[in-house]
Amino acid sequence: MIVIPKGTQAEVLALEPKGHIVVLGTAGSGKTTMALLRAEVLSNLIDNPKVLVVTFNTALVAYMNNIQTTAHGRAFEVLNYHKFARGYLNSVGKMGRNCIADDNARQGIVEDILRGAKEKHPGESTFTRPVQTFVEEIKFIERFGIRTKEEYNAVERIGRADTNIRRDNRKLFFAVYEAYVKRRTEKGLLYDWDDIATSVYDALLEDNRPRMYKHIIVDEGQDFSPMMLKSLVHAIPTDGTFTFFGDVAQQIYGNAISWKSSGIDVQSRIHQQRKIWKFENNYRNPYEVAVFAQDITKHPLWEAKGEDYVTPKFERPAAGLRPTLVKYSDSVKETAALVQLINSNRIGRSVVIAKNRDITAEITQKLNNSGIRATEIKRETSSGVADGVYVTTFHSVKGLEFDSVYIPYLNDGDFPGEDKLEAAESEDGVYANGLKLLYVAVTRTVQSVVMSYSGELTRLFPSISENFVTVDKSEE
Repeated sequence: MIVIPKGTQAEVLALEPKGHIVVLGTAGSGKTTMALLRAEVLSNLIDNPKVLVVTFNTALVAYMNNIQTTAHGRAFEVLNYHKFARGYLNSVGKMGRNCIADDNARQGIVEDILRGAKEKHPGESTFTRPVQTFVEEIKFIERFGIRTKEEYNAVERIGRADTNIRRDNRKLFFAVYEAYVKRRTEKGLLYDWDDIATSVYDALLEDNRPRMYKHIIVDEGQDFSPMMLKSLVHAIPTDGTFTFFGDVAQQIYGNAISWKSSGIDVQSRIHQQRKIWKFENNYRNPYEVAVFAQDITKHPLWEAKGEDYVTPKFERPAAGLRPTLVKYSDSVKETAALVQLINSNRIGRSVVIAKNRDITAEITQKLNNSGIRATEIKRETSSGVADGVYVTTFHSVKGLEFDSVYIPYLNDGDFPGEDKLEAAESEDGVYANGLKLLYVAVTRTVQSVVMSYSGELTRLFPSISENFVTVDKSEE
């Protein structure tokens, strides 16, 4: 796929190789492709610099490694953030074997701490709150690089609208966080996947060696925590460049972008204007899909659109298929119909998107048992580039694109999910995140979208939209 940049895309590629650059774009605007082209332009400069492209998930790394954007060869690296972090910490002697706590380890440690806290303080209601509430708050503390109780007490709650914690109770949450770090370290687990970025940042501040990469480019940057971005900003030399590509409409990890807290300089000292470029044209989606996706953003619970939100423009008139919503009487018939539908349409690349790994594994097995070779996207070797049938989660599909997209099980009890609602203090925050998941899934297609449900349709679906068609098979 040889790409010819258009309009603002060409302007971004022609920018001087210095300072910080922020590019915000709507879904389908070519951000990933332009990130790769920008990397190629920089890697071909006369000083032959080392260039790194960093993204969040491993599936997108594999996808990017399989995209050929020009006729020239590549001279840059593509890594996900955590591989970069592990590699850097290893280079400074701070990465051992099995020293990173996974989600299950963190959950278990926090459960033990709360069990002891309840026994020691039986009258303190804070410790009776769901374990997941504490886990999510620990993630928040780590992602923003909060070091002290005073700092935590003063911080604004950017990106944490789904959890309500009174300010006078923060000291208890921070005490649980400190106990978690202590117990985790005693087990030989120096990091978890959220605070490893702070350790990278700290190590870089003390590292006087020449930086390995002169230019770093971040793709899908809205999914990075402030500390991840801050560490990457400090991983380049003073004469290097940091380029951010992202879309706040697709921000599904709860990390509201704050340029200042992320260490990104978006202020032009010469013109006193923000140095932000915007990709407004949606080149991927058919017009019918693009306008339906916009209907999702009109939901009352969609988070407020700030100055960094990019309103998409559509150049193509209506010419394709409108998204389809199918109703079934139960999930068994829904799954059987999904398998049959995919079997009858195996042209190009198609993907089934579901909310978690248990469901994607079950769908993959049912497809394979039906004679349909399906690949679950969860490893770097499963990128979704070649023609075929793929299955993955809402989170892992970020940045990818397919000819046909299938989104089953959009029942009110299953999406976004009773488990998420029970763990959160504020339902609105969970629903807002669910809307972004649905938006991301719908905008992965270049041809068609088929959605389905049984029972009650999720309240997140834009049912008042005129940009989709309905099919009722609940009586069959």
